[in-house]
Amino acid sequence: MSRWRISKGQAVDLQEWALEESGTKKFLDSLPELPKKGKIKPGLYVSYEIDESELDGGIDWPDVGIATVYAILQDGKREYLGEVRAYNWEAIWLSTNEYDEVDDAGEWWRCVKEDYEKLKESDMK
Repeated sequence: MSRWRISKGQAVDLQEWALEESGTKKFLDSLPELPKKGKIKPGLYVSYEIDESELDGGIDWPDVGIATVYAILQDGKREYLGEVRAYNWEAIWLSTNEYDEVDDAGEWWRCVKEDYEKLKESDMK
């Protein structure tokens, strides 16, 4: 049995807090949400889906994936570009393919967009 667990409701509250506190909300609001099914047009998408397996932290408070940015390529392939994670209303991590931790939301968004542009260029070739 685990010692530390949060409910889905607490995770949603943590998600709202982390998006505002990190400054990423304004960037992510410009993206369409990743559809759960059907054919998806190429582009940049965000997923706010909370992985319920992450709600159980075991011996420590869980760190939860709050939002994930994906590129959908011409062939429909999904590529991870970046993520926002949060821990116990104390810490927020912004990561990309290249960087495990980015300090600033603006810099994080710039990295995500640059990675997306590189993927688009290579996908067109």
